[in-house]
Amino acid sequence: MTCQICGAENAETHFGGISCRACAAFFRRYVNSKKLIIQCTCKQRTEKSYPCRRCRMNKCLAVGMTKTKVQSSREKNTRRVIPSSELATLSLLSCHIVPKFCFKIAHTIESWPELEQKRKSLYGECFYDLNFLEVSNMARPDTTLLWSLGMMIFPDLGFLTAKDREAIICNFFPRWIVMESSIDYCTNQEHHRKMMDNSEELEKMIVKFYGSSMERRKPDKEIVNIFKPYWVHFYNEIAESVFQMKLDKVECIALFLMILFDDAYTNISEEGAKLCRNLRKVVLRELKGYQTDNNLPEKRLLDVMSTLMLLEKGEEKMQEEIILCGLNNVNLHDDFKSIVQVKKL
Repeated sequence: MTCQICGAENAETHFGGISCRACAAFFRRYVNSKKLIIQCTCKQRTEKSYPCRRCRMNKCLAVGMTKTKVQSSREKNTRRVIPSSELATLSLLSCHIVPKFCFKIAHTIESWPELEQKRKSLYGECFYDLNFLEVSNMARPDTTLLWSLGMMIFPDLGFLTAKDREAIICNFFPRWIVMESSIDYCTNQEHHRKMMDNSEELEKMIVKFYGSSMERRKPDKEIVNIFKPYWVHFYNEIAESVFQMKLDKVECIALFLMILFDDAYTNISEEGAKLCRNLRKVVLRELKGYQTDNNLPEKRLLDVMSTLMLLEKGEEKMQEEIILCGLNNVNLHDDFKSIVQVKKL
């Protein structure tokens, strides 16, 4: 049977209506959500794009799915390959004692839980249930949250021109996506490895992530053939390499700040590059001081810095993937495309 909500294959009866497993999971999550009001965002989309969460829920109800058939305890008995998580939880990582002179890094660590809560409100209770279109809808507000944190830690960012600020965000965000996905792999490593070992589960996730974002949905097998190699490459070449480095919380925060303040980014003025260079020196000095104070090997700093090259390679593959999305009718928000596909001059 075909899902009466999104048109996916292999649908069956869920909560009184005919739907695929992805739409059933969405319906259950929506019913159990603590968020009282979810606004329609369809005006931000093209006529042929996949409906927003509000309209998707209305379609679920229209095909006969019933809220009373959803049990809040059902999730405990459901076999999941990936744990329910809103985003990569950097706060779960441990670290050594942070010296007082590492003020900027320590301030960022202290502020991170609040940022995670704001981003959780943005993305919803379970990030893994979102498709690519839904994720792309959050790009602009997400970059605003991340930039606001950077501004709070380094007020000098307020001296940047609007053009430099936008250029830095557009250069930073794609690389941060790769970094955050790698952190997620590190904090949920066992679950991700199980998914890699279970090809069927991985392919179901890929089909849902891209297929339900397509204006004209392709067959499931074709979706898998196009996009699975990128997921396998990320897991094997990027995420696993980051995991092997055993980065701690301080090192990940330092990488976040260094990605944000990369003076080698394109499209920024010399004044903007100089400011980024100076801020990066502060982060590097604190990171080195942290490692020295905790008697970590001198080579550790080089190992952490090598992660930046790894993330750059991951971004290159992600750019290829996004180009393929455009060639295969995967609908993405214009803000997301303007951020991650900015022309590098």
